[in-house]
Amino acid sequence: MTKMSALCNSLIKWSAFSTGLIAFLIYAPIPPHSTFSETFTFAPNRPLTEKLGLEEKLDNAELWHKGDLLGPETFSDYKGELYTSLFTGEVVKFKKDGSMVTVVRTGQTCKGEFEERICGRSMGIKFDRDGSMFVADAYYGIFKVDVETGEKVMLISPNDPIDGKNPKLFNSISLSKNGDIYWSDSSTEFNFEDVVYDMLSDPSGRLIHYNAKSRKNTVLINKLAFANGVFLSHNEEVVLVAETGRNRIHRYYLKGPKNGTKDIFIDGLPGMPDNIQSDGQGGYLVALYMAVDDNNPSILQILGDKPTIRKLLAKAMGLVELVFQIFDNIYSTQFFQRAMHFIGHCNSIYFLAPSRASVLHISKDGEILDSLHNLNKHISLLSEAYIFENMLYLGTPFNDYIARIPLFKIGWKALERTKEDQNPK
Repeated sequence: MTKMSALCNSLIKWSAFSTGLIAFLIYAPIPPHSTFSETFTFAPNRPLTEKLGLEEKLDNAELWHKGDLLGPETFSDYKGELYTSLFTGEVVKFKKDGSMVTVVRTGQTCKGEFEERICGRSMGIKFDRDGSMFVADAYYGIFKVDVETGEKVMLISPNDPIDGKNPKLFNSISLSKNGDIYWSDSSTEFNFEDVVYDMLSDPSGRLIHYNAKSRKNTVLINKLAFANGVFLSHNEEVVLVAETGRNRIHRYYLKGPKNGTKDIFIDGLPGMPDNIQSDGQGGYLVALYMAVDDNNPSILQILGDKPTIRKLLAKAMGLVELVFQIFDNIYSTQFFQRAMHFIGHCNSIYFLAPSRASVLHISKDGEILDSLHNLNKHISLLSEAYIFENMLYLGTPFNDYIARIPLFKIGWKALERTKEDQNPK
Protein backbone atom coordinates (compact mmCIF):
# COMPACT_ATOMS: atom_id res chain seq x y z
CA MET A 1 0.00 0.00 0.00
CA THR A 2 1.40 3.39 -0.98
CA LYS A 3 1.77 6.24 1.51
CA MET A 4 -0.97 8.11 -0.35
CA SER A 5 -3.36 5.17 -0.01
CA ALA A 6 -2.57 4.83 3.69
CA LEU A 7 -3.19 8.55 4.19
CA CYS A 8 -6.51 8.34 2.36
CA ASN A 9 -7.58 5.35 4.46
CA SER A 10 -6.70 7.24 7.65
CA LEU A 11 -8.67 10.27 6.53
CA ILE A 12 -11.66 8.09 5.69
CA LYS A 13 -11.52 6.42 9.11
CA TRP A 14 -11.24 9.74 10.94
CA SER A 15 -14.06 11.21 8.86
CA ALA A 16 -16.27 8.23 9.63
CA PHE A 17 -15.37 8.42 13.32
CA SER A 18 -16.04 12.18 13.45
CA THR A 19 -19.35 11.80 11.63
CA GLY A 20 -20.40 9.01 13.97
CA LEU A 21 -19.38 11.00 17.05
CA ILE A 22 -21.29 14.08 15.87
CA ALA A 23 -24.38 12.00 15.12
CA PHE A 24 -24.08 10.33 18.52
CA LEU A 25 -23.83 13.66 20.34
CA ILE A 26 -26.78 15.12 18.44
CA TYR A 27 -29.20 12.21 18.62
CA ALA A 28 -28.21 10.16 21.68
CA PRO A 29 -30.17 10.89 24.91
CA ILE A 30 -27.20 12.64 26.54
CA PRO A 31 -27.79 15.55 28.89
CA PRO A 32 -28.47 18.41 28.76
CA HIS A 33 -32.04 17.68 27.68
CA SER A 34 -32.86 21.11 26.34
CA THR A 35 -33.66 22.69 22.98
CA PHE A 36 -31.12 24.21 20.60
CA SER A 37 -33.04 25.73 17.72
CA GLU A 38 -33.16 29.51 18.05
CA THR A 39 -30.71 31.89 16.43
CA PHE A 40 -29.62 35.15 18.05
CA THR A 41 -28.85 38.55 16.61
CA PHE A 42 -26.93 41.29 18.37
CA ALA A 43 -26.78 45.05 18.09
CA PRO A 44 -23.30 46.25 17.04
CA ASN A 45 -20.86 46.60 19.92
CA ARG A 46 -20.57 50.20 21.06
CA PRO A 47 -17.06 51.56 20.38
CA LEU A 48 -14.85 52.10 23.42
CA THR A 49 -14.54 55.82 22.84
CA GLU A 50 -15.92 59.05 24.32
CA LYS A 51 -18.06 58.16 27.38
CA LEU A 52 -16.90 54.54 27.04
CA GLY A 53 -13.24 55.49 26.71
CA LEU A 54 -10.87 53.18 28.57
CA GLU A 55 -9.93 55.43 31.47
CA GLU A 56 -8.58 53.14 34.17
CA LYS A 57 -10.38 54.75 37.09
CA LEU A 58 -10.71 51.50 39.03
CA ASP A 59 -7.01 50.63 39.19
CA ASN A 60 -6.66 51.86 42.77
CA ALA A 61 -9.75 50.16 44.15
CA GLU A 62 -9.20 48.71 47.62
CA LEU A 63 -9.72 44.95 47.96
CA TRP A 64 -11.74 45.06 51.16
CA HIS A 65 -12.13 41.97 53.39
CA LYS A 66 -9.96 39.98 50.99
CA GLY A 67 -9.93 36.33 51.98
CA ASP A 68 -12.77 36.75 54.50
CA LEU A 69 -15.64 35.93 52.14
CA LEU A 70 -16.46 34.42 48.76
CA GLY A 71 -18.61 35.79 45.97
CA PRO A 72 -20.22 39.00 47.29
CA GLU A 73 -22.97 39.18 44.65
CA THR A 74 -25.05 42.24 45.56
CA PHE A 75 -25.49 44.89 48.26
CA SER A 76 -28.16 46.64 50.26
CA ASP A 77 -27.99 48.88 53.32
CA TYR A 78 -30.18 49.62 56.30
CA LYS A 79 -29.65 51.96 59.25
CA GLY A 80 -26.11 52.79 58.21
CA GLU A 81 -24.93 49.20 57.84
CA LEU A 82 -24.01 47.43 54.61
CA TYR A 83 -25.23 43.94 53.71
CA THR A 84 -24.07 41.55 50.99
CA SER A 85 -25.06 38.11 49.71
CA LEU A 86 -22.42 35.41 49.32
CA PHE A 87 -21.60 32.45 47.09
CA THR A 88 -21.69 30.27 50.21
CA GLY A 89 -25.39 30.87 50.91
CA GLU A 90 -25.14 33.49 53.65
CA VAL A 91 -26.15 37.11 53.86
CA VAL A 92 -23.67 39.04 55.99
CA LYS A 93 -23.69 42.48 57.57
CA PHE A 94 -20.77 44.85 58.01
CA LYS A 95 -20.97 46.73 61.27
CA LYS A 96 -19.91 50.35 61.47
CA ASP A 97 -16.47 49.25 62.67
CA GLY A 98 -16.08 47.14 59.50
CA SER A 99 -16.46 43.75 61.19
CA MET A 100 -18.57 41.14 59.44
CA VAL A 101 -21.37 39.05 60.97
CA THR A 102 -23.72 36.49 59.43
CA VAL A 103 -27.39 37.53 59.36
CA VAL A 104 -28.99 34.49 57.73
CA ARG A 105 -28.14 31.35 55.80
CA THR A 106 -30.56 30.58 53.00
CA GLY A 107 -29.33 27.04 52.33
CA GLN A 108 -28.22 24.03 54.33
CA THR A 109 -24.97 22.74 55.76
CA CYS A 110 -22.76 21.33 53.01
CA LYS A 111 -19.25 20.02 52.38
CA GLY A 112 -18.05 22.87 50.18
CA GLU A 113 -18.61 25.03 47.12
CA PHE A 114 -19.03 21.97 44.89
CA GLU A 115 -22.29 21.28 46.77
CA GLU A 116 -23.72 24.74 46.15
CA ARG A 117 -27.17 23.35 45.34
CA ILE A 118 -27.20 22.17 48.98
CA CYS A 119 -25.34 25.16 50.45
CA GLY A 120 -27.63 27.58 48.65
CA ARG A 121 -26.41 30.70 46.92
CA SER A 122 -27.89 33.98 48.10
CA MET A 123 -28.34 36.43 45.24
CA GLY A 124 -30.62 39.48 45.30
CA ILE A 125 -31.26 41.28 48.60
CA LYS A 126 -33.47 44.29 49.33
CA PHE A 127 -34.97 45.99 52.40
CA ASP A 128 -38.50 47.30 52.65
CA ARG A 129 -39.40 50.44 54.57
CA ASP A 130 -40.09 48.45 57.74
CA GLY A 131 -36.62 46.91 57.82
CA SER A 132 -37.57 43.44 56.62
CA MET A 133 -35.00 41.96 54.27
CA PHE A 134 -36.00 40.05 51.14
CA VAL A 135 -33.50 37.51 49.82
CA ALA A 136 -33.45 35.51 46.60
CA ASP A 137 -31.51 32.26 46.82
CA ALA A 138 -30.59 30.82 43.42
CA TYR A 139 -31.71 27.33 44.48
CA TYR A 140 -34.17 27.73 47.34
CA GLY A 141 -36.44 30.62 46.32
CA ILE A 142 -37.33 34.04 47.71
CA PHE A 143 -37.56 34.67 51.45
CA LYS A 144 -38.60 37.41 53.84
CA VAL A 145 -36.04 37.65 56.64
CA ASP A 146 -36.07 39.20 60.10
CA VAL A 147 -32.53 40.59 60.35
CA GLU A 148 -32.67 40.68 64.15
CA THR A 149 -33.48 36.99 64.62
CA GLY A 150 -32.44 35.48 61.29
CA GLU A 151 -35.85 33.86 60.93
CA LYS A 152 -36.99 33.48 57.34
CA VAL A 153 -40.32 32.85 55.64
CA MET A 154 -40.50 31.48 52.10
CA LEU A 155 -42.55 33.63 49.73
CA ILE A 156 -41.80 31.99 46.37
CA SER A 157 -40.80 28.34 46.08
CA PRO A 158 -38.91 26.60 43.26
CA ASN A 159 -41.51 23.84 43.51
CA ASP A 160 -44.38 26.06 42.38
CA PRO A 161 -44.73 26.34 38.59
CA ILE A 162 -45.28 29.75 37.02
CA ASP A 163 -47.01 29.62 33.64
CA GLY A 164 -46.38 25.89 33.62
CA LYS A 165 -42.63 26.08 34.29
CA ASN A 166 -40.77 25.87 37.57
CA PRO A 167 -38.21 28.59 38.26
CA LYS A 168 -34.73 27.07 38.30
CA LEU A 169 -32.51 30.06 39.00
CA PHE A 170 -33.78 32.82 41.30
CA ASN A 171 -31.63 35.89 40.82
CA SER A 172 -32.29 39.61 41.29
CA ILE A 173 -35.18 41.31 43.13
CA SER A 174 -36.61 44.81 43.39
CA LEU A 175 -39.38 45.93 45.75
CA SER A 176 -42.30 48.27 45.17
CA LYS A 177 -43.69 50.52 47.88
CA ASN A 178 -46.78 48.30 48.24
CA GLY A 179 -44.68 45.19 48.91
CA ASP A 180 -44.82 43.64 45.44
CA ILE A 181 -41.63 42.01 44.17
CA TYR A 182 -40.18 42.21 40.67
CA TRP A 183 -37.67 39.42 40.18
CA SER A 184 -35.71 37.50 37.60
CA ASP A 185 -35.85 33.78 36.98
CA SER A 186 -32.65 33.42 34.99
CA SER A 187 -33.58 30.01 33.60
CA THR A 188 -36.41 27.49 33.64
CA GLU A 189 -34.04 24.79 32.33
CA PHE A 190 -30.86 24.96 34.42
CA ASN A 191 -29.73 25.97 37.87
CA PHE A 192 -26.73 28.14 38.68
CA GLU A 193 -24.09 25.43 38.54
CA ASP A 194 -25.07 24.75 34.91
CA VAL A 195 -25.05 28.32 33.59
CA VAL A 196 -22.87 27.48 30.58
CA TYR A 197 -25.47 24.95 29.40
CA ASP A 198 -28.10 27.66 29.78
CA MET A 199 -26.10 30.09 27.66
CA LEU A 200 -25.74 27.53 24.87
CA SER A 201 -29.40 26.44 24.82
CA ASP A 202 -32.49 28.38 23.77
CA PRO A 203 -33.31 31.27 26.16
CA SER A 204 -35.74 30.61 28.99
CA GLY A 205 -35.14 33.50 31.41
CA ARG A 206 -38.06 35.56 32.72
CA LEU A 207 -38.94 38.85 34.40
CA ILE A 208 -41.70 38.12 36.91
CA HIS A 209 -44.04 40.21 39.09
CA TYR A 210 -45.08 38.84 42.48
CA ASN A 211 -48.30 40.35 43.84
CA ALA A 212 -47.90 40.51 47.62
CA LYS A 213 -51.66 40.54 48.28
CA SER A 214 -52.71 37.67 46.03
CA ARG A 215 -49.34 35.88 46.31
CA LYS A 216 -49.49 35.19 42.59
CA ASN A 217 -46.68 35.49 40.06
CA THR A 218 -47.12 36.94 36.58
CA VAL A 219 -44.55 36.65 33.79
CA LEU A 220 -43.87 40.07 32.26
CA ILE A 221 -41.09 39.14 29.81
CA ASN A 222 -39.96 35.65 28.82
CA LYS A 223 -37.38 33.98 26.58
CA LEU A 224 -34.52 36.08 27.94
CA ALA A 225 -30.95 34.84 27.51
CA PHE A 226 -30.16 34.69 31.24
CA ALA A 227 -32.43 37.25 32.90
CA ASN A 228 -30.31 39.00 35.50
CA GLY A 229 -30.36 42.34 37.34
CA VAL A 230 -33.79 43.87 38.04
CA PHE A 231 -34.45 47.45 39.09
CA LEU A 232 -37.74 49.24 39.65
CA SER A 233 -37.47 52.95 38.87
CA HIS A 234 -37.92 55.35 41.79
CA ASN A 235 -41.29 56.55 40.46
CA GLU A 236 -42.27 52.92 39.77
CA GLU A 237 -43.19 53.73 36.18
CA VAL A 238 -40.80 51.20 34.63
CA VAL A 239 -38.85 48.13 35.67
CA LEU A 240 -35.54 47.23 34.04
CA VAL A 241 -34.11 43.75 33.56
CA ALA A 242 -30.66 42.87 32.25
CA GLU A 243 -30.40 40.19 29.57
CA THR A 244 -26.85 39.07 30.22
CA GLY A 245 -26.49 36.70 27.27
CA ARG A 246 -27.34 39.38 24.70
CA ASN A 247 -25.54 42.38 26.21
CA ARG A 248 -28.64 44.50 26.69
CA ILE A 249 -31.25 45.77 29.14
CA HIS A 250 -35.03 45.63 28.67
CA ARG A 251 -37.58 48.13 29.96
CA TYR A 252 -41.12 47.13 30.95
CA TYR A 253 -43.71 49.89 31.42
CA LEU A 254 -45.92 49.73 34.51
CA LYS A 255 -47.77 53.04 34.12
CA GLY A 256 -48.80 55.54 31.47
CA PRO A 257 -49.80 55.06 27.82
CA LYS A 258 -47.23 52.27 27.33
CA ASN A 259 -48.41 50.32 30.38
CA GLY A 260 -47.94 46.58 29.83
CA THR A 261 -45.50 46.96 26.93
CA LYS A 262 -41.73 46.55 26.72
CA ASP A 263 -38.81 47.84 24.69
CA ILE A 264 -35.02 47.76 24.66
CA PHE A 265 -33.68 50.28 27.18
CA ILE A 266 -30.09 50.00 25.92
CA ASP A 267 -28.16 47.46 23.83
CA GLY A 268 -24.78 46.93 22.23
CA LEU A 269 -23.21 47.15 25.69
CA PRO A 270 -19.43 46.60 25.92
CA GLY A 271 -19.98 43.64 28.20
CA MET A 272 -22.51 41.28 29.71
CA PRO A 273 -24.69 43.27 32.15
CA ASP A 274 -25.28 41.89 35.62
CA ASN A 275 -26.98 43.81 38.44
CA ILE A 276 -28.56 47.25 38.10
CA GLN A 277 -28.49 49.78 40.94
CA SER A 278 -29.50 53.39 41.47
CA ASP A 279 -27.10 56.32 41.18
CA GLY A 280 -29.31 58.16 43.70
CA GLN A 281 -30.29 60.78 41.12
CA GLY A 282 -32.66 58.90 38.84
CA GLY A 283 -29.99 57.14 36.79
CA TYR A 284 -28.47 53.69 37.01
CA LEU A 285 -25.20 51.91 37.69
CA VAL A 286 -24.61 48.72 35.72
CA ALA A 287 -21.75 46.31 36.37
CA LEU A 288 -20.51 44.29 33.40
CA TYR A 289 -19.77 40.71 34.39
CA MET A 290 -17.58 39.98 31.38
CA ALA A 291 -16.19 42.46 28.87
CA VAL A 292 -17.34 42.30 25.24
CA ASP A 293 -16.05 44.26 22.25
CA ASP A 294 -15.15 43.70 18.61
CA ASN A 295 -11.87 42.05 19.60
CA ASN A 296 -13.45 39.99 22.38
CA PRO A 297 -16.89 38.74 21.30
CA SER A 298 -18.97 36.69 23.71
CA ILE A 299 -19.68 32.99 23.17
CA LEU A 300 -23.21 33.79 22.05
CA GLN A 301 -22.02 36.44 19.61
CA ILE A 302 -19.81 33.79 18.01
CA LEU A 303 -22.31 30.92 18.13
CA GLY A 304 -25.66 32.72 18.29
CA ASP A 305 -26.58 31.82 14.72
CA LYS A 306 -25.15 28.29 14.97
CA PRO A 307 -27.58 26.26 17.13
CA THR A 308 -26.18 22.90 15.96
CA ILE A 309 -22.67 23.80 17.12
CA ARG A 310 -24.08 25.06 20.43
CA LYS A 311 -25.83 21.71 20.83
CA LEU A 312 -22.65 19.77 20.03
CA LEU A 313 -20.66 21.72 22.61
CA ALA A 314 -23.33 21.28 25.27
CA LYS A 315 -23.70 17.56 24.56
CA ALA A 316 -19.92 17.04 24.58
CA MET A 317 -19.72 18.71 27.99
CA GLY A 318 -22.73 16.70 29.14
CA LEU A 319 -21.07 13.46 28.05
CA VAL A 320 -17.93 14.22 30.05
CA GLU A 321 -20.04 15.15 33.08
CA LEU A 322 -22.04 11.93 32.67
CA VAL A 323 -18.82 9.88 32.74
CA PHE A 324 -17.79 11.51 36.03
CA GLN A 325 -21.28 10.87 37.40
CA ILE A 326 -21.01 7.16 36.53
CA PHE A 327 -17.59 6.99 38.20
CA ASP A 328 -18.97 8.75 41.28
CA ASN A 329 -21.87 6.28 41.47
CA ILE A 330 -19.35 3.43 41.49
CA TYR A 331 -16.84 5.03 43.84
CA SER A 332 -17.98 8.30 45.37
CA THR A 333 -15.22 10.86 45.96
CA GLN A 334 -15.04 14.63 46.16
CA PHE A 335 -12.79 14.61 43.10
CA PHE A 336 -15.60 13.32 40.87
CA GLN A 337 -18.15 15.59 42.57
CA ARG A 338 -15.94 18.66 42.07
CA ALA A 339 -15.45 17.70 38.42
CA MET A 340 -19.22 17.40 37.86
CA HIS A 341 -19.73 20.78 39.52
CA PHE A 342 -17.00 22.44 37.46
CA ILE A 343 -18.31 21.27 34.08
CA GLY A 344 -20.98 23.70 32.95
CA HIS A 345 -20.26 26.15 35.76
CA CYS A 346 -19.26 29.77 35.10
CA ASN A 347 -15.85 28.98 36.56
CA SER A 348 -15.18 26.61 33.67
CA ILE A 349 -15.07 29.51 31.18
CA TYR A 350 -13.29 32.05 33.39
CA PHE A 351 -10.17 31.69 31.22
CA LEU A 352 -12.14 33.24 28.34
CA ALA A 353 -12.73 36.48 30.25
CA PRO A 354 -10.89 39.51 28.84
CA SER A 355 -8.78 41.49 31.29
CA ARG A 356 -11.15 44.49 31.29
CA ALA A 357 -13.58 45.07 34.18
CA SER A 358 -16.16 47.82 33.62
CA VAL A 359 -18.97 49.75 35.30
CA LEU A 360 -21.42 51.94 33.38
CA HIS A 361 -23.29 55.04 34.55
CA ILE A 362 -26.52 55.27 32.54
CA SER A 363 -29.19 57.98 32.56
CA LYS A 364 -32.89 57.31 33.16
CA ASP A 365 -33.35 57.56 29.38
CA GLY A 366 -30.70 54.98 28.49
CA GLU A 367 -27.83 57.34 27.66
CA ILE A 368 -24.32 56.37 28.77
CA LEU A 369 -23.04 59.14 31.04
CA ASP A 370 -19.69 57.69 32.10
CA SER A 371 -17.74 54.46 32.46
CA LEU A 372 -15.12 53.08 34.83
CA HIS A 373 -12.54 50.49 33.87
CA ASN A 374 -9.70 48.33 35.10
CA LEU A 375 -7.57 46.64 32.45
CA ASN A 376 -5.05 44.56 34.40
CA LYS A 377 -7.36 42.17 36.32
CA HIS A 378 -6.72 43.92 39.62
CA ILE A 379 -10.48 43.37 39.84
CA SER A 380 -12.54 41.08 37.63
CA LEU A 381 -15.94 39.50 36.96
CA LEU A 382 -18.04 42.32 38.42
CA SER A 383 -21.65 41.71 39.42
CA GLU A 384 -22.67 45.04 40.95
CA ALA A 385 -21.76 48.67 41.57
CA TYR A 386 -23.37 50.16 44.69
CA ILE A 387 -22.97 53.53 46.38
CA PHE A 388 -22.76 53.52 50.18
CA GLU A 389 -21.44 56.35 52.35
CA ASN A 390 -19.84 58.04 49.34
CA MET A 391 -17.88 54.95 48.37
CA LEU A 392 -18.46 52.80 45.31
CA TYR A 393 -18.67 49.14 46.32
CA LEU A 394 -18.13 46.49 43.64
CA GLY A 395 -19.51 42.98 43.94
CA THR A 396 -17.91 39.99 42.27
CA PRO A 397 -19.64 36.59 42.28
CA PHE A 398 -16.55 34.35 42.35
CA ASN A 399 -13.75 36.37 43.96
CA ASP A 400 -12.79 36.58 47.63
CA TYR A 401 -13.01 40.34 48.11
CA ILE A 402 -15.20 43.41 47.84
CA ALA A 403 -13.62 46.16 45.78
CA ARG A 404 -14.33 49.72 46.86
CA ILE A 405 -13.14 53.21 46.03
CA PRO A 406 -14.21 56.74 47.13
CA LEU A 407 -16.50 58.50 44.66
CA PHE A 408 -14.29 61.58 44.45
CA LYS A 409 -11.37 59.45 43.23
CA ILE A 410 -13.32 58.32 40.16
CA GLY A 411 -14.75 61.74 39.32
CA TRP A 412 -18.19 60.99 40.74
CA LYS A 413 -18.22 63.56 43.53
CA ALA A 414 -21.56 64.83 42.18
CA LEU A 415 -23.11 61.53 43.31
CA GLU A 416 -22.07 61.98 46.93
CA ARG A 417 -24.89 62.13 49.45
CA THR A 418 -25.35 63.10 53.06
CA LYS A 419 -25.69 60.37 55.67
CA GLU A 420 -29.40 61.13 55.90
CA ASP A 421 -29.92 60.21 52.25
CA GLN A 422 -31.04 56.68 51.52
CA ASN A 423 -30.57 54.62 48.39
CA PRO A 424 -33.97 54.19 46.74
CA LYS A 425 -35.28 50.74 47.43
